[in-house]
Amino acid sequence: MKAVEGAGSVEDTDAVEGCDAVAARGLNKHFKAHHAVVDVDFDVPAGGSLGIVGESGSGKTTIARMLVGLERPSGGTITVMGRDRSRPARGARERGRRARELQIVFQDPYTSLDPSQSARAAVEEVLRHHGRDLSLAQDLVDQVGLTERQSHARPRDLSGGQRQRVAIARALAASPKVLILDEAVSALDVSIQAQVLNLLADIRAETGIAYLLISHDLAVVRQLCDTVLVLRRGRVVEQGECDRVLDDPAEDYTRALREAVPVPGWTVNA
Repeated sequence: MKAVEGAGSVEDTDAVEGCDAVAARGLNKHFKAHHAVVDVDFDVPAGGSLGIVGESGSGKTTIARMLVGLERPSGGTITVMGRDRSRPARGARERGRRARELQIVFQDPYTSLDPSQSARAAVEEVLRHHGRDLSLAQDLVDQVGLTERQSHARPRDLSGGQRQRVAIARALAASPKVLILDEAVSALDVSIQAQVLNLLADIRAETGIAYLLISHDLAVVRQLCDTVLVLRRGRVVEQGECDRVLDDPAEDYTRALREAVPVPGWTVNA
């Protein structure tokens, strides 16, 4: 598998030297009477990988939506590659730069892919938008393991795992420094899930991209992440090195999450 070289403009390469890929300080989000995210702090170093875990409604996806600009923080700061993202982008140029710094892959790729476009055309559209060489499309298709036939197929003619590979290739076409994976493998069969996780691990090793993984699956977090942050009702319960937190959690809530993972002999009563 060949990593695709970045081909951004000078504007894309002037990020603050030595900064974290992503940093959040005192991050808050209110929805009317609901405090969805409460004073959250975290860092993702350049080339690093952070997993954010917690039950449904814990605030995981809200954090992802604030990072990509779909929600505006009620308080605190977010920086990506040293640049503040606490406020909306001002104009098309800044939106383009932000997209070249950070991309997201959603749980259901079908909703984010144009049903009328082939996989290759979807990748070429992003390359064209960011002024990159269209010949990189073939490298990206190869990088995510799609065959020639699959690259010319439309989303409805691809399996769930293949569609997720298209979504990953499309995100990588912007040559981002950070990739958010929002439950990106949770809807896949176990065998396909393993293939996509191995693919993501290979891409990170080859390109140095940073990952922020939103997941409820501790096994997936363990496989892909260096560090983990545990959320409950919008608050950080525990965070640290992945092996330490998942193998020897300090908090009851983290232990409860770990004990809820089915293992051989597991029963509902257990």
